[in-house]
Amino acid sequence: MTTVDTDKELPEALLALQQWAASERLGNATRIAQSRIDAFAEATGDHNWIHVDPVRAQAELPGGQTIAHGFLLLSLTVEEDVAALVSFPGIAHVLNYGLNKVRFLSPVPSGSEIRVRSQLRSLECRQPGQWLLTQHKTVELLPAGEVALVAEHLSLIVVVP
Repeated sequence: MTTVDTDKELPEALLALQQWAASERLGNATRIAQSRIDAFAEATGDHNWIHVDPVRAQAELPGGQTIAHGFLLLSLTVEEDVAALVSFPGIAHVLNYGLNKVRFLSPVPSGSEIRVRSQLRSLECRQPGQWLLTQHKTVELLPAGEVALVAEHLSLIVVVP
């Protein structure tokens, strides 16, 4: 269900954003290379062998491959939105505000391709000039579309005064 705060008139700057967010959007395919998984492990300090040891993974994991960190996948849910959101005229800036209902449903083996599916859940006025955008995000494994992650992503949209 999509909701827009009807108590407040939607600023002109957000009309295009609302139209963009209201349609279901499919992101581009992204390959999850082992080098990206390794870089994420370095950045976060999460060096669990299931992510960074291909030799052990081949011997001990179903499928024989390392798997991407769940939080790596979660970080990819904002990648394409950032460029789009800041391009709308009248928007001063966009801040990650938080997440709701995050679930990691299926492992993503290294070398897999994923894509992000996004859709507007709500756009609500928080205070004058600030709007909370809630989007439902799904990370899908390609080509079959198996769901690896679901989450609600919250962004605080600040309009130009």
